[in-house]
Amino acid sequence: MKAFTISLMFVSCLCILIALIKNIVNTEHAHLSPRNGNPIHFQGGDENLWWFVQLTDIHISKFDGSERPKDLINFCHHHLPKIAPELVIVTGDLTDAKFLNRRGSMQYLEEWKRYEEVVTLCQKYNNEVKWFDLRGNHDAFNVPDLNDRQNLFKVFSEQGGINPASYKYTHKQKFGEYTFIAMDATPDPGPKRPFNFFGYLRENQMKLLQKFSTESRSSNMTFWFGHYPTSLVVTEDRSDVRELMRGASAYFCGHLHMMEGLEMYTRHRSGTFEVELGDWKLNRMYRIVAVDNDVMSFSDQPFHEEPVIIFTNPQHAKFPASKNVTSTHIRLLVFPPSKLITVHVFIDNVIIGTAKNVKGPLYVLPWQPYQFSNGLHQITAVVKEEGFTIREKTQAFSLDGTTEPYQLFGRLILMLNFYLIGKCLFYFLAVVYVLVLSLLRKCADIKSIQLQGDVLPGRCLRKSINLWVYRLWLVSKATNIFGVLIFFTIYIVIGPWFIAEVIDGHTGIMFAWGLIVKGMWLPGSLTYVYGIFQIVSFNIPLLFHVGYVMDYPQSFSEANRIRLSHRLRHLYLPMASLLIFQTYVTLIEFPQSYGTKAMILGPVRTGSIFVGIYCYYVALTYHRKSSVHSR
Repeated sequence: MKAFTISLMFVSCLCILIALIKNIVNTEHAHLSPRNGNPIHFQGGDENLWWFVQLTDIHISKFDGSERPKDLINFCHHHLPKIAPELVIVTGDLTDAKFLNRRGSMQYLEEWKRYEEVVTLCQKYNNEVKWFDLRGNHDAFNVPDLNDRQNLFKVFSEQGGINPASYKYTHKQKFGEYTFIAMDATPDPGPKRPFNFFGYLRENQMKLLQKFSTESRSSNMTFWFGHYPTSLVVTEDRSDVRELMRGASAYFCGHLHMMEGLEMYTRHRSGTFEVELGDWKLNRMYRIVAVDNDVMSFSDQPFHEEPVIIFTNPQHAKFPASKNVTSTHIRLLVFPPSKLITVHVFIDNVIIGTAKNVKGPLYVLPWQPYQFSNGLHQITAVVKEEGFTIREKTQAFSLDGTTEPYQLFGRLILMLNFYLIGKCLFYFLAVVYVLVLSLLRKCADIKSIQLQGDVLPGRCLRKSINLWVYRLWLVSKATNIFGVLIFFTIYIVIGPWFIAEVIDGHTGIMFAWGLIVKGMWLPGSLTYVYGIFQIVSFNIPLLFHVGYVMDYPQSFSEANRIRLSHRLRHLYLPMASLLIFQTYVTLIEFPQSYGTKAMILGPVRTGSIFVGIYCYYVALTYHRKSSVHSR
């Protein structure tokens, strides 16, 4: 009966977890913009068509990656003029701002001057193309506030002088207006790395973004862009930033440096697509976004790959249009335009014909859409030059609303709330740690709670679990060790982790639940991840090893116990390894980011070493007493 109950509880928890994940990622019935009574009709002309480019995570550095700005200049000189976008959006991390050791951080004048030079050349080579940049977390390292002289974005970026934070731009065409909303979620003040990996929007910033969103409702389409994925943005009022984007066509972001081939795409319940772009830093990725008759299509790829093919009709089955669409022509863009190429179009491996060049990169081909009115189909464009295939592209489409699923991993990353997950998991681990030890301490007879009979399949598994429960019970009964472990774990939850200059000239106090600096509070986010790491890598191993040491006399024969090699393997080396690792973390982690003060005034990391030594000493003392008693 116990076995059935435990199995039922396990299966129930697993089903709940699966249901929660499915509920998070299920957007099959997500609200899209209403399908109005004026459908979009694609024909063979070049009206109502334009495009723009996105770049992200350039990371210009004074210490490494000298090819990054050179390649970007090359891209602007030789590739971007062939694309001829109407504007370029750059979604943060313009500079690297890291020390040579990669741990410390600050703003470097050399990096920002180099970025300014790159932008100037890019605009020169592209007829003064409109360049819209904003900050990423690296651009805010060690920046006390937006008006401080350390905020080099304000001086050397294209937009910083007039738009130092979030801003709105309306792109006007003769056939309508298109609004771009730049969301700057970098923390203000901006601490040194690593504690601005999450974005943070204060209430006044949310109100400004809400104002921009309201003002954009009359536009043909609205595009949001920012550095952080929405899954890594925390708001002061705990509202969902995705709701602010309701009605927008897409949100373009970066930050996570995902490699080519991993699709970081999703559609939120608000109907807005969120599409993360791979970085320029390592992967040299860029994105072309085409807007054809108010329908968005795009392509992501490394800058050296040509030509680029973008189908604008039919739409990709992952990114269906939010309006009713009819058409007489297949439409696609091929960058760079060339009179030497031919474009053959296939649907479900059957050739439809050769697309005709209308103007620039636009190619069209008449078709009979009613032949493909049900289910998913595959459309392929084969680009040939002088009879040789130089590029081909295949994508799924449907005309009846059937969608193609997104990659699950990328979808989860963009849709989960990592702040909430990290926070809950951290507190869960801490509470379970304290609760288990406290309950064991109240238990007078350990046999009463050990597994009996057929509760679990396998005698060895049951015996192993009972043995470790007994060892934890020994720890809970050792008052000195129990008190230290409980106090230290509670301290990690509520006490300051360290006091140090988290911004040059400004001392901050770091807690698990947030950072206080310059009289302002920044919520804990990545701190919860560090807290989880602390508990998993130190508190829990220490607890188990101390229990093992206390049980050592009963676990092995006296012949084994008197051998030095046996004690080394079972008693000394495991604890030495744990302490050496914790010492390494203590010396390297926070001190190299925030200075020696973070180590001296760091009760969590530095205190761990003393806690470990004390508990180990007490356990060895208990072990010796037990050994004497056992003899």
